[in-house]
Amino acid sequence: TSSEAAALVTSLRSACPLVMCIQNYVAMDVSANVLLAAGASPAMVNAEEEAEDFTKISSCVAINVGTALTPHWINMMLKTADACQKHNKPWCLDPVGCGATPHRNKTCVALMEKRPTVVRANASEIMALAAACKLELPSGLNTSGGKGVDSTNVTEEALPAAVALAKKYGSVVAVSGAVDIITDGTKTISIHNGHILLTKVTGMGCSITCLCAAYAAVSPSNILLAVAAAFLHFTVASDLAVAKSGPTSPGSLRMQLMDQLCSVTVQQIGQLAHIDEATL
Repeated sequence: TSSEAAALVTSLRSACPLVMCIQNYVAMDVSANVLLAAGASPAMVNAEEEAEDFTKISSCVAINVGTALTPHWINMMLKTADACQKHNKPWCLDPVGCGATPHRNKTCVALMEKRPTVVRANASEIMALAAACKLELPSGLNTSGGKGVDSTNVTEEALPAAVALAKKYGSVVAVSGAVDIITDGTKTISIHNGHILLTKVTGMGCSITCLCAAYAAVSPSNILLAVAAAFLHFTVASDLAVAKSGPTSPGSLRMQLMDQLCSVTVQQIGQLAHIDEATL
């Protein structure tokens, strides 16, 4: 899988898919720059009036609920998700802060009912999302959400919730953390790349969600592989970036990350990928 996923980097850079992003204010800048550096074309869109028209001309869509929980934004997100279904566009949901408030949970559940192609979140958000969707989970799990938008759980704890979401909604579910876990409900891919310094730069997870959308656009017949490719591209680039910035320089990491997303080669990703696969 690592070699197949790495090969998709060439497809992404060749296709330069247009990624329509309904993004939170905090992450707009960094996610747009991540997409550009990786080889995609970002468009930050928030007007409800152009939801369907912009979806039609886009290759894919990323929807992030982070700061977008007023009526206008919610209508925009729901209309865009409907347009993705109508026009057969892959779309990714980032349920930022799910579990924090009932209003946030309700919005995330409404978006899940639109059947996203991919869901990408941290462990606490995935567990809270599964609980909000009233899915059956093992007893004893803390599904109340994390610390605001930060996770208080490790990714392995969220695997049952991720599998349950994938099976109910037909989505590929990706759980970000020290070990990134990606599942379609029957298979799982674990990625051991990435550095803890990423947690000191805002918008990193939000940016990966956008990158997942971009890769879904160039690998629509294998979304599990597409999401693995997005994570490998991002996390291997981050490993290379930390090697240049040092392990205590988050500002330098952000700058170096953009350089490495642009310059990392298929060969480097294939060689540096630390990836495991399992069948459930």
